[in-house]
Amino acid sequence: MKHAFIVFVFAIGMLSAGLVTFAGGSRAHEQEVSVDWDVAYANIQVLGPPIYTRYACPCTPPLTGGTSVPAVNSGSGYPTLTLRTGDDLVITWSFRYVAASVVRGDLFWITRLGLDFATIGRYINGQWIGASSFELTPNTRYDATMVLRSVQPTFRHLHVGVSVQNVGNIPTAPTVAGVGGLPPMPTLYGAFTDASGPVTEPVMLNVPNFGTVGLLAPWPWAVGSLAAQIVIGFVFIGIMWWYGRYTARKEAKQ
Repeated sequence: MKHAFIVFVFAIGMLSAGLVTFAGGSRAHEQEVSVDWDVAYANIQVLGPPIYTRYACPCTPPLTGGTSVPAVNSGSGYPTLTLRTGDDLVITWSFRYVAASVVRGDLFWITRLGLDFATIGRYINGQWIGASSFELTPNTRYDATMVLRSVQPTFRHLHVGVSVQNVGNIPTAPTVAGVGGLPPMPTLYGAFTDASGPVTEPVMLNVPNFGTVGLLAPWPWAVGSLAAQIVIGFVFIGIMWWYGRYTARKEAKQ
């Protein structure tokens, strides 16, 4: 029984630590400590804060009548866009590639969990690039656009950035700050999104011999697997409890 008690306490401790981590990490992306900013600044210069524009949907291109806010780099708080799930969010920003060699680049967006938006379109200099990368030419300006769709009712901080071949992911941040020049770890440009409404599927798929499925809907086998794991877990706990009682009674008789 001592072993079972230790396992129980360990599980509770891990759960508590996870809750503390999530609570304290609500502003985790405001400063990105995993980026080597000296290297980032030697490759990308962000030319200004991204503009976040919300379009109430259902809507079809061209999108019109949106509500815009500029991203900021403020530790005291970002602007907030209020969304309904299913709305489109268009984010535009410009950057200059300043390294010496021609490489491939990519666009990305980040939230804490990464499940809050669907990527509808990605554009460089007005040209749709789909899921492809694009060529980065030294000393060239690029105008980037990402079209996202809110799919889950959550409050998240949203950032965008550029991936550079052989360098890594560089989120948008001010290139120069203050008299001291380049900061070692700048506060990122970003905005909060406060979405409400039911979960919205970004796209529905028709699978042959199966039917129509959604990318976010739980599949039957996944639900069944989860239920089976829960049952097996309780059975294991019951067996361990019975074995502990049996061992205790056996020791008491001796």
